[in-house]
Amino acid sequence: MSLRQSVVLNALWGPLTFQDAAIMTIAVPAALLHLAPVNHTFVLATLVSITAAVSMLVQPIGGAFSDATRRAGGRRRTIIIAGAVIDAICMLSLVPAHTVFVLAAALIVATVGYNLCAAGYQAMIPEIVPREGWGAASGIRGAITLVGTVCGLAVAGATDSTTTFVVTASIVFLGALTLFAVPEGKWIEPEHAHVRDWHDFIVVFISRWWIVFGLSLLMTFVLFFFSDVLKVGNPSAGTGLVAGCALLGAIVSSIWLGNLSDKVPRKVVVALAGLPMALAAFGFAAFPNERWILLFAALFGLGYGGVLSTGWALAIDAMPQLRDIARDLGLWGIAQNLPPVVAPFAGWALLNHFGGTSSLFAYQMLFAVAGVCFLIGSASVLWVRGKPR
Repeated sequence: MSLRQSVVLNALWGPLTFQDAAIMTIAVPAALLHLAPVNHTFVLATLVSITAAVSMLVQPIGGAFSDATRRAGGRRRTIIIAGAVIDAICMLSLVPAHTVFVLAAALIVATVGYNLCAAGYQAMIPEIVPREGWGAASGIRGAITLVGTVCGLAVAGATDSTTTFVVTASIVFLGALTLFAVPEGKWIEPEHAHVRDWHDFIVVFISRWWIVFGLSLLMTFVLFFFSDVLKVGNPSAGTGLVAGCALLGAIVSSIWLGNLSDKVPRKVVVALAGLPMALAAFGFAAFPNERWILLFAALFGLGYGGVLSTGWALAIDAMPQLRDIARDLGLWGIAQNLPPVVAPFAGWALLNHFGGTSSLFAYQMLFAVAGVCFLIGSASVLWVRGKPR
């Protein structure tokens, strides 16, 4: 595919990751500082876990429905756009939310729409792009998702929660309209794969689980680290700045490593990309102050870009078959959505065990555990055998 075609194909990932970064990393935690000032850490952990559980259920179900629609002669874009509309409407309904219950209800329904949209959308790269170009297309996808993440953090860090909810709803709806420029082509029934091909799927699943578990530990509580430990005057802006530094470096590494993975074994690229992430997490633990945080954030970004793009291409390689690609990617997405169910409570328990949410040592332990998770995830991917027959 040409660069232009790849960009158009992956354009919706920008708005979707804008929402990921802006809503649960900054906007919702900032809103909870006012709606639940006493127990905001526990309430956030609960909300993150509930929305992750909803995502874990909706993605494989929505993916199977998308596959069935495609086989029946329909188009995936119909389901994708419907999910985006539901998501956008619920984002707008977060604006007048003045209680935790109303906020949670709107957020859960928005999560359903978001994952219904993503379930069908993530099947379009392996279905449209020739296999030899999956790495390059995944690199473009990674870069666009990182741009969306940077923009989401910038908007959420510079504005209040209400503005963030409105902007998110608008760009998700507009982003869905780009699908009308993506030709889906004629459906061709792919060949079924053998059961033994599930080996690589399981290995990639385990690897991604550990990586996302570590990410969930970092992203869930980083705003409260700035607020409760470093005593930053504007924790939303501080969170956005650090994450933005990480993601700017990741944009470059995403494209370069995505293309590289079409020429060398992808598992090696993914394994090596996890090392800077682990080193950065250990650096946060050893030197948790504002002087070093931006440096470690940039180091983290170099690895994260490779994991995001090349890890996605490796996951497509590991799918047992293309016939039910959206369903199987939804099942693989459990590795993306199950850790946020467990990690917030694990992180909350860890923080309280080592001194509470205002303790510097507690956050140092949290960062160190995240680094160990990145190392395990990077090493485990080396058990991938290769491309299924």
